[in-house]
Amino acid sequence: LKWGRRAPAFSERSKEGMMRWRDFPSSALLLLPLALSVRGALGTPTVAVLTVHKPLELQGNYAGYFATFSAWPLPKGDLAVQAPEDELGCEKYPQDWPPSTGGLGPAPGWISIVMRGKCTFIQKAQMAEQAGAKGIIIVSNNQTVQIMGGNTTDGTVGIFTLGVDRLLGEKFRNASIIAQKSGQEPLMMSVSPYVSSLLNISEGILILLAATLVALGAFFSTADLDIHPPGSFSTALAAPQEEVLEVDHWLAVGFCAVGSGFLVFLFFFMQYMIYVIIFCFCLGGASCITQFGSICLNHLFPALQNKSVDVPVVGMLAHADVIAGIPATILVVCWVTLRNTPYGWPFQDIIGAGFLCWLQRTLRLPNIKIATLLLSAMFFFDIFWVFISPLFFHESVMVRVATGGGTGESVPMLLRIPAFGDPFGNDRLLGFGDIALPGLLVSYLRRHDLMSRRTLSAGYFAPALVGYFFGLCATIAALCIMKMGQPALLYLVPGTLGTTLVIASRRREVELLWEGVPAGGQMGHADNKEALNDPL
Repeated sequence: LKWGRRAPAFSERSKEGMMRWRDFPSSALLLLPLALSVRGALGTPTVAVLTVHKPLELQGNYAGYFATFSAWPLPKGDLAVQAPEDELGCEKYPQDWPPSTGGLGPAPGWISIVMRGKCTFIQKAQMAEQAGAKGIIIVSNNQTVQIMGGNTTDGTVGIFTLGVDRLLGEKFRNASIIAQKSGQEPLMMSVSPYVSSLLNISEGILILLAATLVALGAFFSTADLDIHPPGSFSTALAAPQEEVLEVDHWLAVGFCAVGSGFLVFLFFFMQYMIYVIIFCFCLGGASCITQFGSICLNHLFPALQNKSVDVPVVGMLAHADVIAGIPATILVVCWVTLRNTPYGWPFQDIIGAGFLCWLQRTLRLPNIKIATLLLSAMFFFDIFWVFISPLFFHESVMVRVATGGGTGESVPMLLRIPAFGDPFGNDRLLGFGDIALPGLLVSYLRRHDLMSRRTLSAGYFAPALVGYFFGLCATIAALCIMKMGQPALLYLVPGTLGTTLVIASRRREVELLWEGVPAGGQMGHADNKEALNDPL
C-alpha cells in the first residue's frame, strides 16, 4: 500500500475550469528539491477548516477547498450560513437578503451556500458579493471535491470561495433553510486556512515506528546465524529452516503480478471482501503474536514447552502456546471492537508489528540481484496504481482500496497513528508493504554485514536504514506539497537500494552483493573476487 492521510479525492478537469490534481504529480516530483526549499512561498492554502459552532448536532471541523480565485484575507469571527432562494446562486439576491433570524436581526457577517450548475463559479461568487456576503460555499454534484478555477475575463472576486462535497453541503443547506423558515438562529461557523506542517509529531512517530520495525525485523531475520551464542535469546528467535522461504526471480515478479490482480479485484468487490480481509488480519496477527510470545516463554521457562492441549486442525499445543494465546486474543478482540473509534490504533499497530517482524523472519532475499528485481517491480507497481490508474479507473485504485472503498471500514494492513493537533483528526497511515519490502533488503544487508564480520560503520545495514528514514521524510514532504496520497516506494527504493548500490560501487563490491557473497571483512578486492565461488 502507500503513505497517506484520509482525505477527499479531487476530480478531473471540468468545463468550468477545474484544475485536475492528477495532472501534475510527475512534474511536481521533478521539482521536489526546489519545492522543499521554498515551501513557505508556495502560495495560499488549498484546504479550509470550517468550524461549525451552531447548531449543536453539526458542531465540529469540516474540510472545504479554496477556489484559485478566492480572495484573502479571511474574515474573522463567526459567520451565518444563508441559503438563497435561487439554490444555484446565479440570480441577483433580493434587496432584503439575508433575512433576520432568531430575533437577532441580520448577522454581522454571512456566507452564501449554493449548488453547482448553470453559471460559472466566478459569477456565483460575484452575485453573493454584490448582496453583501463575506464568502460563498459551492456544493459539488457528488462526493468528489474539486479545486475551482475560472477565467479572468469574468472579472475579479473580493470574497473567499470554497467548495465542499455534496453530502456535507446538503447538511449545511438544509440546516440553513430550516433556520430561515422557523426563525431560529442560523448555522454559525468560522473559516480558517488548514496549514499542515512538513513534519508534525504524528508523522515523526510513524517514521520512527516504521524504521524501528525494519531494524527489529532485520534482527529477527539474522537470528539463525552461528555468530550468536548457543542457547541465547537470539538463537531462540531463529526461524526453523523449513519455515524460511527464499525469494527467487519468479516470486519477485509474482508479487507484482498477483498484487496487481488482487488490487483490481478488491477495487470492484471491496464491499464483499473487506470482512474477509479483516478476518485474515485478525487470524494472522493473533498467530504471529502467539508464536512470538510462546518463543519468549519457552526461552525463559523451558518447562512450558510440555504439550498440554490437542486442538483440532491446529494439533498439540504447549503450555507456552496457550498462555501466549490469551493476550494475543485479547489484543485482537480489542481491535475488532474499537477499530472504527479513535482508540483502535494502538491495537492495530501492535498486531501489525508482530506480523511484519514475523514476515522478515521467514522471508529472505538471497542477493541484491533479486532485491533489485523485486524492489524495481514494486517501485513501478506503486507509481502505476497511485498515479496512473486514475486514467483507466477514474480514481486511484490504491487509494480507494487502502481507504476501504466506501464501505465505512479501512483496510487494516496499515500502521496507523492519530493526528495530534490536526483539526480534522485524520490518521497518518503507512502500508505494511512500505515496511516489509524495504525491510527485506535491510535484513539481507544486515546478514551480509554479519557474514562479512563488519561493524555498523563499515557495513551496508546502517546506511540503508538511514536511507529508509530519509525516504519516509521525503514521502511526507511530497504528501504536504501535493496534498494527495503518495506511493512511498517511490522514495524508499532510491533511499535504500539506491544508497546501497552507490556505496557498493565506491567500494567496488557491487558484484559481491549482486551474487550474495560475503565481503570477507578486511579482504582486498582480489580476494573478494575469489570469494564469488562461495556465496551466502
